[in-house]
Amino acid sequence: MKSTTTYLLYSLMILAISLFAASAIAVVVEPADKSGSDPNIKLVNVPYSAVAKLPQIPATKTVKYGMDPEQYFLYWPAQVNDNTALEDAQRAPVIMIHGGCWLSAFDISHSIAQANGLAQAGHTVYSIEYRRSGETGGGWPVTFADVMLGITSIIEALPENTTTVNLIGHSAGGHLALLAATDIQRHLSLLGRSELRFNIVGLAAIVDIKQYALGQNSCQAVTSDFMAGMPDEKVSDYYVANPLNLALSDKALAQITLLQGDADTIVPISQARHPDVRTIIEPGAGHFDWIHPQSSAFQTLLGVLQ
Repeated sequence: MKSTTTYLLYSLMILAISLFAASAIAVVVEPADKSGSDPNIKLVNVPYSAVAKLPQIPATKTVKYGMDPEQYFLYWPAQVNDNTALEDAQRAPVIMIHGGCWLSAFDISHSIAQANGLAQAGHTVYSIEYRRSGETGGGWPVTFADVMLGITSIIEALPENTTTVNLIGHSAGGHLALLAATDIQRHLSLLGRSELRFNIVGLAAIVDIKQYALGQNSCQAVTSDFMAGMPDEKVSDYYVANPLNLALSDKALAQITLLQGDADTIVPISQARHPDVRTIIEPGAGHFDWIHPQSSAFQTLLGVLQ
């Protein structure tokens, strides 16, 4: 009798382990099968193709900040109607700078899903388009001048009761956001908005452009197009265009955070460093997780926004 009971208990244990293993496999496989269609599933190491498949809600309005066709920003109001716990005053607005290796081939459209996700989380969103290297006529320092002009135009459009602004940038856009952070107080003073405080977030940001230009991947290889030369050819330009060389201690800066995935093959984890910032490493996150609203990394981003 004892051996029979032992056998039955052993059989039940094997069955329980088998059921647990099957459910564990289902949890791993399910996100890939659903391709991000279920907002309750938090994805990891998202390919760009998954971002491209996401539906896009057009901006409520487009605002020109200059005469060139590429000088404009898109605006989405905070979506609070579907969430009674949110009010406009509870979430600071977000100014976005998209990435794309500074290249004309990658425009603002690839970041619209990210903007949608931020608006749905209760943030008013302003997303800046700018001239980029190549056919749109950008490159250093034109691209950065566009971004600063876009930021100042958005500041002028902010409600008077705004006290905090989130400035975020992805990849090359993170590089531009960090550069903007080094000189933001002077612009606020000129605009009569010295009371504003900025929360800066770099998403897989290129922090050391000099080192980045020496790399071999497809984005690193076109850094010289943006800078019109290699570091040994444009020494002074690389110095002033390198956030790692510049202090991020402006009194207008409330907080500066670098968010970086440890599975990113486009911007290496070694870029996520600066003496004046805090760095958060997202386990398993790739380069595009930050712009996919259903990823785990996107939830981390929401957590550091003000």
